[in-house]
Amino acid sequence: MENFELEDAVKEVMDGILPKKSRKIYEAQYDTFVKWCCQRKIGKCQRRCFTCFFAEKSKTLSSSTLWAHYSMLKTMLNVKRNIDVGKFYKLSAFLKRKSERYKPKNAKVLTLDQIDKFLLEVPDKDFLMIKVALIFGVAGACRGKELHQLTISDVTDMDHALLVNVRNTKNNVDRNFIINNSNKNGIDLIEVCRKYMALRKPETTHSRFFVRYEKSQCTVQAIGKNTFGKIPQKVAEYLNLPNSTLYTGHCFRRTSASLLADSGASIDVWKRHGGWKSASVAEGYIENSINTKKIVADSIFGLGVGNSTESASAHQVSGSAVCIVGIVYFK
Repeated sequence: MENFELEDAVKEVMDGILPKKSRKIYEAQYDTFVKWCCQRKIGKCQRRCFTCFFAEKSKTLSSSTLWAHYSMLKTMLNVKRNIDVGKFYKLSAFLKRKSERYKPKNAKVLTLDQIDKFLLEVPDKDFLMIKVALIFGVAGACRGKELHQLTISDVTDMDHALLVNVRNTKNNVDRNFIINNSNKNGIDLIEVCRKYMALRKPETTHSRFFVRYEKSQCTVQAIGKNTFGKIPQKVAEYLNLPNSTLYTGHCFRRTSASLLADSGASIDVWKRHGGWKSASVAEGYIENSINTKKIVADSIFGLGVGNSTESASAHQVSGSAVCIVGIVYFK
């Protein structure tokens, strides 16, 4: 009896290793591998069978997807069969070789001028909800799923600003941000959001913040998560931007990160802003920042950081406060 209890306890601990949000995806990947082994009558998992499995997958999958599947299968095999795939160095070398010269297709980003143009020119009658989603998404570096899960209790009107709490995030890092009227073109961001909030029907039974908006009125229906993935594309289409389909659901988050990098913010501020745990992601945005490249060019050709107006302003912002659309972060 004690042995059974011990086994159950061990099973419970091992099951807790799997992430709750993507548990089904992990299990599906493991099932795919098991079926693959059964089809080829592979009884005992050997190192070479893993290499063959991923070699077949590499014919149809991108490098980033291969690494994602590798990570999931590595965790599942450790839990289910106590096999450490991380020690299969030939397999990892194969995946690294497949990653060479691979360039991921990142979502395109919006410039600050493009954001202002959309907020100023687009009529509220048809696009008020999209305007608010744009403001929230860029100001808070929000993923589409985070906007979808936002509730009315997560948004607090503090008269001079809106305080927004983002919970249950992908990397389990709760964060918050403020929307105020620091926009350079004088756009009243708070009033745009308040106008939308005031149209919420009293008979709405759910607590989701974003509800459908039609003919200058809000309905009681909550907006689905897939709709948020298409909002950046609608913004791009209105602005007549090329390749509008590349403005995906991750556009607002990448736009926010890019604007913050261009402002000259430090990596610590940048990481707190988006809830990033790793500095490597932040360094990638800062490395690709146009303002950062201008500072480097000025330094190389003798202008110097101290004599460059743009460089000086970027460092001045980094030293005091960082402003993106209508959000201010103080170091």
